[in-house]
Amino acid sequence: MAHLNRYRKGTMFIFSGPSGCGKSSIIKRVLAEVDNINLSVSVTTRAMREGEQEGVDYYFIDEAKFKELVRKEALYEYVDSDFGPKYGTPKEAVNKWLDEGKDVILDLDYPGVLQLKACAADRIKTISILPPSLKILRERLINRKTDSMETIERRMSMAEKRVKESTFYDYIVVNDDLDTAVSEVKSIILAARVETKNQYQWDEFVKKIVED
Repeated sequence: MAHLNRYRKGTMFIFSGPSGCGKSSIIKRVLAEVDNINLSVSVTTRAMREGEQEGVDYYFIDEAKFKELVRKEALYEYVDSDFGPKYGTPKEAVNKWLDEGKDVILDLDYPGVLQLKACAADRIKTISILPPSLKILRERLINRKTDSMETIERRMSMAEKRVKESTFYDYIVVNDDLDTAVSEVKSIILAARVETKNQYQWDEFVKKIVED
């Protein structure tokens, strides 16, 4: 029987969750364990910090370049604040990967999710990563010893908001156990890859099956 070629469209998987929920750990594991998936690198107007690399952590640009990208509608989503650094997701690299049949992970808060839903709803899956409880989240933030108590309280004040926003996502993954959470996320990605709407030339593929 002749080999059946399938051409898949890539999907954007958007991850959100409160600080300390383990989102970064889950994303790191998924990138290491799943083939054909990349992490979107955002642009930002803030200064590069020690240890960061251009094109790995962010693309560091100036205010003028950022405004040009916004004007040209070259960003899928962006945060354009007059009181802090600006951030955005460039379309060019993401679209290239999607057209190659590769999936893309984006780490965004809810406002960014809304922007993606407005312009690319058919190309995204949204995943909310949650802690088992806010009490456990507080313990995790304290135990990792990277933030002052003032910062932790600020993060906790936002955490409840993030948890309530999760009802608007396609999927909710509770990170009580990292291995289980990673397995659930991988299942979401693999299921999306075989959705009919994500296949190119599906009619030809089906016809070939019938003929053979």
